[in-house]
Amino acid sequence: MGENRPILVVGGGYAGLSFIRQMRKYSPEIPVTLIDKNPYHTMLVETHQVAAGTRPAESVLIPFDQLGDFRFIRAEVLAVDPGTRTLSTTAGDIRYDRLVLAVGSVDHDYGVPGVREHCQMLRGLADAEEIRRRLDALGPDAPVLIAGGGLTGVELAAHIALRRPGHRSITLVEAAPTLLPGLPPRLARAARRRLGLLGVNVLAGSPVTRVEAGRAHLRDGTVLPFGLMIWAAGVRAHPLVTALGLPADRTGRVIVGPDYRTPLPDVYVIGDCASGHQPSAQAALQQGRALAAVLTGRSPAPLRSKGVLVDLGEHRAVGRVGAITLSGLVPGILKRFTEAAWIGRIGGWGAALRSLIWGSPALSEGVEGAPRMRI
Repeated sequence: MGENRPILVVGGGYAGLSFIRQMRKYSPEIPVTLIDKNPYHTMLVETHQVAAGTRPAESVLIPFDQLGDFRFIRAEVLAVDPGTRTLSTTAGDIRYDRLVLAVGSVDHDYGVPGVREHCQMLRGLADAEEIRRRLDALGPDAPVLIAGGGLTGVELAAHIALRRPGHRSITLVEAAPTLLPGLPPRLARAARRRLGLLGVNVLAGSPVTRVEAGRAHLRDGTVLPFGLMIWAAGVRAHPLVTALGLPADRTGRVIVGPDYRTPLPDVYVIGDCASGHQPSAQAALQQGRALAAVLTGRSPAPLRSKGVLVDLGEHRAVGRVGAITLSGLVPGILKRFTEAAWIGRIGGWGAALRSLIWGSPALSEGVEGAPRMRI
């Protein structure tokens, strides 16, 4: 291919930034512009700590103006018109030549009545800040209920328990028979033991069927009271992508091939809004690099799972690296260095060292446009 036509990227998450960084490496002469509604990249896989209040919001942000070598437009994209190759945005209409949609996913309520009215979601920094605010406002004995025993729900439960030591009214509900579906049973058991030590009650095997004000109903007839209920039970494609009417899976994610093309001319989809893989930062990073290879005439590497690490607080984790399963401090340390490696890749190793030593990759203590919080 080797075309030098400009590229417009919507979404500065893991997939979008991975694509941009790889394009700068392969073909720095190709103009690349990023559009995002925020002036910073959010490390979404760490926002459970912000939500629990065990980590400041600024520490999971990397300002785009510190990344350099690409043009950035701060705007929210409202619609895509493939016919005129135009984006409707809060900053006005923007034309594109080649378009990469990396807008991620949104929460999925699976049609459970009452979820939208009575639950707090966790799909970004604003949600994390709202959860932290509500946790701070709760009475000491008010029950906290988390729906979803996957990676996000387990990590969130562990950190909320650490923030509220001695609080015995934290409950994690999972529809599947065990926590962390898809991981080896040994790791699920280790995670459950760790949560038990932290004071988290785990109920597995019965999904939430209805939510009312202050009460959640499970399929087995159990009724759970709550002062705060957090829904972390799954995701679906971003509405910006579903509105295009492209071939999609049951969660609205666009079905793409190895070149990430869509039926629309010069429109590509990567990250959580693309089908064919489990939504994860790891897959998003690999897709970003693969698309950069496609657009510069190279052979993209196939997606490959390198494992998963589940943060359980206090530098402890469970996880799988290749064929090896780990629990305790070792995977906890590995997770910390995995985060630093991503920061180093997009922001340079100076940012990675700042993250490891001071807890924040940003050059300055504050980040423009970011919320402020106290620990």
